[in-house]
Order: sequence, then C-alpha cells, then structure tokens
Amino acid sequence: MKRKKTNINLRVVVLYLFTLLISIVVVLKILTVQHLKTEINTNSQPKYFSVDAPRGNIVSDDGSLLAISMPLYNVRLDMSVMNNDLFLHHIDSLSYLLSELFTDKSHVEYKQFLVKSKNKKANKFILLKKKVTHIQLNELKKMPIFNLGQNKGGLIAIERPNRINPYGLLAKRTIGKLREVNPVGIERAYNQQLSGKNGLQLKRKIDRGIWVPQESKGDILPSAGNNISTTINVDMQDVAEKSLQNALIENDADWGCVVMMEVNTGEIKVIANLKKDTNDRVSEAFNFALAQHISPGSTFKTASIIAGLEDDKFNIYDTVNIAGGRTKFYDRVMIDSDHNYKKITIKDAFSISSNVAISKIINNNYKDNPEQYTDRIYQMGLSKALDLELPYPNNLKMPIAYKTSWSGVTLPWMSIGYEMQLTPIHILSFYNAIANKGRMIKPIFVSSINKGNKVIEKFSTEVINPAICSKSTIDKVHELLVAVVDQGTAQNIKTDKYLIAGKTGTTVLNYSNRKKDEAKKYRASFVGYFPASKPKYSCIVVVSNPKKSKIYGGQIAAPIFKELSDKVFAMEISMQSPMTMLIKKKSFPKIQNGSTSKASTVLDYLNIDHYKTDGEYMISELTDNTVKLKLRKIKSDLQSHIMPSLIGMNLSDVVYLLENHGLKVKFNGYGSVVNQSIKKGERFQEGSVVKIKLS
Repeated sequence: MKRKKTNINLRVVVLYLFTLLISIVVVLKILTVQHLKTEINTNSQPKYFSVDAPRGNIVSDDGSLLAISMPLYNVRLDMSVMNNDLFLHHIDSLSYLLSELFTDKSHVEYKQFLVKSKNKKANKFILLKKKVTHIQLNELKKMPIFNLGQNKGGLIAIERPNRINPYGLLAKRTIGKLREVNPVGIERAYNQQLSGKNGLQLKRKIDRGIWVPQESKGDILPSAGNNISTTINVDMQDVAEKSLQNALIENDADWGCVVMMEVNTGEIKVIANLKKDTNDRVSEAFNFALAQHISPGSTFKTASIIAGLEDDKFNIYDTVNIAGGRTKFYDRVMIDSDHNYKKITIKDAFSISSNVAISKIINNNYKDNPEQYTDRIYQMGLSKALDLELPYPNNLKMPIAYKTSWSGVTLPWMSIGYEMQLTPIHILSFYNAIANKGRMIKPIFVSSINKGNKVIEKFSTEVINPAICSKSTIDKVHELLVAVVDQGTAQNIKTDKYLIAGKTGTTVLNYSNRKKDEAKKYRASFVGYFPASKPKYSCIVVVSNPKKSKIYGGQIAAPIFKELSDKVFAMEISMQSPMTMLIKKKSFPKIQNGSTSKASTVLDYLNIDHYKTDGEYMISELTDNTVKLKLRKIKSDLQSHIMPSLIGMNLSDVVYLLENHGLKVKFNGYGSVVNQSIKKGERFQEGSVVKIKLS
C-alpha cells in the first residue's frame, strides 16, 4: 500500500514539473517577443516587393528610337482557384485559343497540359509561357476562364525587364548595355536618369521561391525614367556602318571605326565600331573609337608641322632633301613609300606623306631641345585624355623628353606618329580644332535629358582649348590638308562638288617587335573635315590589319570618308551653294510621306510655298509649280481595323501608329517603308504581325 502511494506521488511530481516547464517556455517566448523584439517567421506571409521602373528611351537626333524598354511577361496559372465545372466547360475553346496565339503546340497538346495541371494534387501553380509580349498578354486576358481575373481565373503575369534596340547593330556599342558585369555606353553613363523610381507591389508566396502578385491598395506604381536624346544621326550612321562593313570584308581587315563630329558644337553624329570574324560576320563587340589606343602614324604629322610653324622653325615652302625617301637615325633606318624625290618643299612632302621629310625637319630643329617640341604637343591638348561622358579606359601614352624610354630615335619617330598611343576620337578632336579655327571642343554624345516633352537638362558645347595655335598657323595647315586631297595621297577622293581637307595615315603595327621573316601588319586611316571652304563636319576612319593588296589610308580609309561625306553633303542643303539650292527649289525635293507638321517645317525652312491639310498625317503631291500635303486617313482606317498604306513613312511613325492599335511590327532595313505584309485595304485583327520592309 505504501509502495503504491509512493508511485502516485512520483507521477504527480513529474506531471507538475512538466506543466511548470511548459509554462516557463511559454512565458519566456512571450517576454522575448515583447521585450527583445525577436522577429516572428513571416516567410509565408504576403509582403511588398520592389517593382522596377520602366527605363527611359534613348533616341537619335531626330527622335528615332535607339533603345526602348518593351516589357515581357512570364505567365503562370493558379489552377487551384479555377472552378471545376467552368474549367470543363471551357477547356476546349481555351486550348484552341492558346494554340492559335502561341503556335507552339496543338490544341490537343494544350488541352492535355491544362487537364494534367488541373488534376495535380500538389503544386497547382504552373508555368504557361515565358517571354509573353504585352499584346499577347492582353489576348490572354480576354480568353475564357482567364477573363475572370487573377483570383478566379488564375492568370498571373510576372513582368520581366526587356531592353531592345530597334535599329539592331546601329551604334549598339555606344548606346550600350546595362548589366551587372562591365556595363557600357550611354546605358551606363546615364543609368541614374534612365532608371526612374521603382514602385511597390504586394505578393503572396504559393510555393518555394515563387511569389505572385496580390491585389492591394498599398501598391505604388513605378515612375518611368527620363529619356536621353543623343546627337547620333541614324541616316548618317547607317551609311557609315554599311561602308565600313564592306571595307572590312573586302580587305579582310580585323576591325574598323568611323566617327563624325559637328565642327562647331562637338556633337557626335556618327560612331561606328565593327569587328570582323573569320566568317566575314561583323559585330559591335568593342568601342574602338573611344577605347582603342593606337599609334596615330602619319595623321600625327600635322601636329609636328604646327609645332614647327608656331616656333618659327620653318615655313611650308621651305625645302628639305628627302634623298629618295630613305634616311638613318643612329642604328635605325626610316623609309618612305616608293618615290624618287630629292629636294622638295615641306608642303609637297606633307601631301605625299613623307616620313623622311617630317622626321628630318623636326629632328634637325629640336634635337638639342626636344622639350620645346613636346611642350608644343602638350599645349595642343594631345597629352591629356579627353574627359568624355562615356566611360573608357585611359591608356594614353605620350613621350616626355628625357624621361623613361626616351632615346636618340624617339624624337624622329614621335614626329611621324609612333612612340605614342592615342584614341581615334582624340585624334579627331585635334583635327576638328583645326577645322574650328584652332578652338578644341569636347565631343558630346547626348544633347538633352527629357521627361516626356519637357527638357530637364540641355548640354552645351564645352571648350577644351580656346586656341591650339595661332590663326596664321591654322591657315597654313589648312592649306596643307587641302593639298593632301587635291594632289597628294588622298587625291582619289577629290570631288568638284565640295572641298575636302584631311590627312592619310598608314601605320606599321609591328614596327618595333616584328619577328624575323614576319610580314608587316598595317593600320590604315584618314581624318579630315568638309566642306573645307566652310567646315561643317570632321570625320576619322580607321581600318586595322587589312590582309589583301590594299594597305594605305588613301586606298582603304579615305573612300569610306568620301562615301559618308557625299551622303551628308547631299542631305545638308545648308552646305551647298546658292545656285544648287535654287535648282533644288525649282525642281522641289522628294517629300517623305508621314507627319504633316514635320514636312511643313522643312518646306518652310526651304522657303517653298505649299498647301497642307489640317490632318496629322499626309501624303505629298508634287506638280511643276506647287507642293500639296494631302490628308492621309491613317488613324480612322486603323480604328476600323483596315490597313492603310504605309509606303514612304519612317519607322518611328509606323511603330507608334500600329502598336497603339494592337498590331505587332517586325521590320528589316533602314529608311522609308517600301513594302508591307498586310496590304492597303485589307482587314486585320488585333495582335496581327505586320512585316515592314524599309529602303
């Protein structure tokens, strides 16, 4: 009896202690939460997520889209919220519509997929489609079941960022790309302005790592980023890239670049950077114009001439004995291209690009005081890297007299563009200063930052050096540069339509480290400005390592310059003579169909009388003595789902109109519309694809 009582007491004590322990744990947990503020695990609770703001657009100088954010969506289905009877009633029609919209599966396959997903006991949150466009998403929202909304229809769209370049390769490296590793170009330089302000969206967790949007009054819509207006001209850029591409393939060259700058403003109108692979495919893989530091070669001879003229060492009509194009400095021999000249004026020596002549006059006049020469080079702004808005590596190299690696042969080789490293855009800025009467200005790629139609910030011309030398020296150097095209190494691009001034360059890439029996490798270049009588644009062309028979700057680079300058001269009426303008006025210009206001502005500028419609879009009609801008019924036709004629319109107008009426636009080529897949007068459905061909 006593033993039994003892057992009962033991059980009571154990139960008491257990209850006491539980109570202590509960009290401690309460105290911890209240006073120590320890967080409760809320991983499964709804919470707010940041929503990326749409990035602003990057546009050309005429407003054409160079980079734009076009959102894509990953679409998922929450099968658990779908009513079973409703699902069974609409499954067939839904499967047909999905198959018709995405064209990746048959309606039978879609039905099997949906039924299987609906019958799953676990994980009824399934992925329907990745990379769905906005137009496709709108079609999905109209379909049976899905049209009931997220909470009953189960359709959940998760936006994903998507940046496209409507013009493809065009200036792609300069436009750039924003990425976690090594972002580049305007996208990087103006990331803060393009980014906008992110929003907030409430989401709920439905599976491991999967959060879906949940309707909430606390959501904050993101604010779109600002737009960046660049200085790039699409038409000029297109000509430069096509010409450069042809030259790379024709001459089997490694890479090339073309940069064109407006003389008075510093605005970069063209910047093409192309690299060719062994299969003759080209890409914009590197910004050679900004980041490739090269020996400028003969294009640097202009700086040497300026130095000598400023220090009154010689005149351009002084003579120099070039001894058939061969001379020796210590143990190194310098040679020219084949010629038989002996005594020749400095002007003529410059026009034939004689290495011997330039190195002799510089070495003879500065060998006892090379610092005087290098100081002149520094004063011209060639020893300091350009402070550009686009980030680029600074590997500039310019010899300093008597410093590291300076020797007796440095001065003569430096005088003809070796022993140094400069970027193509730096060389261009120097020549632009000559065209600009000695005033060196900083190249700029962006003209303004805009919020909608409002200009937030406008960028103006920035002077780097108000005078790289005296005006009298500029006038003499200008005469030399004109002679290069008139009678020298670039006379193959001479034209009677306008005057070109410039300098050819042919650099030996492996001049200092060439192995025995190794063939020479060359880099061809041409830099100058036009029209030389009243410079409007400066331009540099570089083509590296051509492997065919042509190797000289006058043979390879200068023709690219000429093709671009011809196109620009034809486009820019302000550069042409009054007589040419009169002829154009009499015969009337070709008017591109499209915006009435744009066409009328141009005709007003040309002082051409014309009749115009009050409508937003027009089609031009030319007669012998008048111009009529007739009403073009585009919007009314589109609203009636009837395709209007798009022939003659530009791409930006076409994309804006068609996509605002539910159509998808695919295009190839550049310029104006010459063909459309859905013909004028044909009916179309929202979501249809219109293929556009541009001239």
